[in-house]
Amino acid sequence: MADAAAYRGPDGIEAWSGARASLTHLALNVTAADERESQPLVENDLVLVADARIDDRSTLQSNVRRQLRTGSPTDADLILAAYRRWGADCPAHLIGDFAFAIWDLEERRLFAARDPMGMRPLHYCIENDRLLFGSDVKQLLAAPEVPAELNESMAAAYLAGNFNDLRHTFYNGIRALPPGHALHVTPEQTDRWQYWALDPDERIEYARDREYIEHFRELFTQAVQDRLRSPHPVGLMLSGGLDSGSVASMAGWLHEQEGNGLAPLRTYSWAFETLTQCDERFISNEIVERYGLSSTPIDAEAAPLLSVDPYIGPDRDSPYVGGFHGLEERCLRRAKSEGVRRMMTGHRGDLVAGGWHFDYLRLLKGGQWRKLCSALQAHAEQTGVPLRRTIDIYLLQPLLSSLWPEGRAETLRRPAKKVYQALRSGNSPADPFPPWVRSAFADQHTPLPAPPEAPDVVQNAARRGRYRWLFMPTHMRVATAAERHAARHGMEMADPWSDLRLIEFAFAVPPAALCRNGQNKWLVRESMRDVMPESVRKHAQKISPYPLHRRALKDYLFELAPSVIEGVKAENIVNSKVLDARCNRYQDGSREDKRLWHTLTFGLWLEEHL
Repeated sequence: MADAAAYRGPDGIEAWSGARASLTHLALNVTAADERESQPLVENDLVLVADARIDDRSTLQSNVRRQLRTGSPTDADLILAAYRRWGADCPAHLIGDFAFAIWDLEERRLFAARDPMGMRPLHYCIENDRLLFGSDVKQLLAAPEVPAELNESMAAAYLAGNFNDLRHTFYNGIRALPPGHALHVTPEQTDRWQYWALDPDERIEYARDREYIEHFRELFTQAVQDRLRSPHPVGLMLSGGLDSGSVASMAGWLHEQEGNGLAPLRTYSWAFETLTQCDERFISNEIVERYGLSSTPIDAEAAPLLSVDPYIGPDRDSPYVGGFHGLEERCLRRAKSEGVRRMMTGHRGDLVAGGWHFDYLRLLKGGQWRKLCSALQAHAEQTGVPLRRTIDIYLLQPLLSSLWPEGRAETLRRPAKKVYQALRSGNSPADPFPPWVRSAFADQHTPLPAPPEAPDVVQNAARRGRYRWLFMPTHMRVATAAERHAARHGMEMADPWSDLRLIEFAFAVPPAALCRNGQNKWLVRESMRDVMPESVRKHAQKISPYPLHRRALKDYLFELAPSVIEGVKAENIVNSKVLDARCNRYQDGSREDKRLWHTLTFGLWLEEHL
C-alpha cells in the first residue's frame, strides 16, 4: 500500500505494527518542525499518523500545554495532545489542513478526521472485519483482495457534470471521508459524523466599513503568513486575478515587514506566445516588480492538455482533471526543480469573497427605496449589464428564492424550477446527461445527488448563495485532485483562501460587506490598499485562458477519441457513434458541451487504469 503512493514519502517511509493494526507514514518535510518529526508517533497507548499543517499553533499549544510531552511540539505532537484533551471532539479545535488517524491500543479503536475544507484526502474501505485507510484510493486497491470495480453511480454523475457526492469514490466499496467529518471504528461498529459546520446564527456586524476591512485584512494576513512557514521556497500559481494577486502582494508585504523569518516566494505565471489575449502577466508583473519576487513564465502552448502517448491525464484514483491539467503539470515540474515543497493558489477566492452575491433584497424588504434604486443603477453602470437584466438577476430571482428556498418541498420545487427556466429560455428542460450517454445507463442512475444547501434558518438569499459557493462540491473535488497532483511532484498544495477563519468570517458578515453596488469582491479590493500596487488593486481581473483549452482540444481531439471511445464502449455506457459525431461537430466549429471534457477524461481513465 505504501509503495502504491511512494511519491508521498520522498523523505522516508516508516511503519509501526501491533497485534491488531499497522500504520505507515510517508514523510514529506515542508516545515522545520516536519524535519524533527517522527511518525508514526507512538505515545503509550496511542499511535498517530498524520498528513497535516496545523495553524494558529500558539493558541492550540497554550490550550493543550498539560497534554504535551515536549516544549517545541511538531504538528503531530499538537494533534495527539488535542486528542488526549478533547477526544473525538479534537478536530473542531484544529485550524489548518489535515487528515489523520489515531489507533488506541487498549480500546482497540481507530479515530480519523479530515479538515473542514477538504485540503487533505482520506479514503477507507471496511469489509470482512478489516479496515483499510490511506491518503489515496490506489493505496487501498494495492491491498490483497480489494477489487478494482467501477462504481457506476459515480461514473454516471461524472458524465453528467455532477460532483455533489463527496462520500463515494469511482470504485465500489471504497469511500472518501467527506470534508469536516470524523470516523470512529471498533470491532463492533463504525460511526461517521460531521464534526464541524458553519453556525447559521453567527453574526459579525460593525458600525463602520473600516472595521470589516481591518478584520478581513487581519485574517488574510495570518492565512498567508501561516502558509509561508517553511525553510524551503514556497511557490504560487500567479494569474492576473485579484485572488492570487492578493496572496502574492500580501506575501511580499510580509517579507518587507518581517524580514527573513518567512520562506521566499516563487511565482509561476502562464506565458502565451500566440494566444496573447490570454496572457495576464501585464497585470501580475506589477506585483512581481513591486516586491522583487521570483517569477518564472510557464509556456502555456508547449504541450497538450491531455495526451495518450505520452500519457497526460487522470490519476488512477479518479477520472477528474481540470481543463488545464497539462499546463499545471509543467508548472509543478518546474517548481520541483527549483526546490519548492509547497505550492499556493488563490483557487477559493471567488467562493469566499466574490461570487456576485449582492443583498439588494434587504433594501427592498426594509423599504429603503432610494438606496435600492441607487445601488441597482450603480451596479448596472459598474458591470455594463442593462438595468432591467440587473433587476431580474439580483432582485427578482433572489425574491423568488426567498419565497421558496432551496431544500423545501424539493419534489415540487425542482420540476417547477425546470418549467420556469424552460419558459424563460423557450427551450425544453435540459437533460442532465449528454446525448452520447446511453439512455439505459442514464435511466439507471437518476436522480443525481443534489448540492448542499444552507440550513432552513438562513432565509437571506445572498447568505444562502454564499453558503452554496463555500461548500460547492466541485471545488472540494478540485482541491483533492490538486493536492494529489502536487504530491506526485513532492510538494503539498495550499490555498490561503481555504483558511477556516476566512470561511467563517465570510458567512458571518453581512453580504453587503463583501460585494456591493456592482463591485464584486469590494472588501478584498479595499483591504489591499497599500499592499497591492494601486493600478493592480483597481484593475485586477480574470482573463480566461479558455481559447487555449478550445484550441488544444481541437488539435488533439481525434488523437484522443479512438482511445476514449474504446474505453467507454467496453463498459456499454456511451454510444460511440453519437460521441464521434459530436466530436466532428466540435471540430467544425460548434460550441463545446462541457460534458465532452468529462467524457474524454473518463474514457482515458478507463483505458489507462481500469
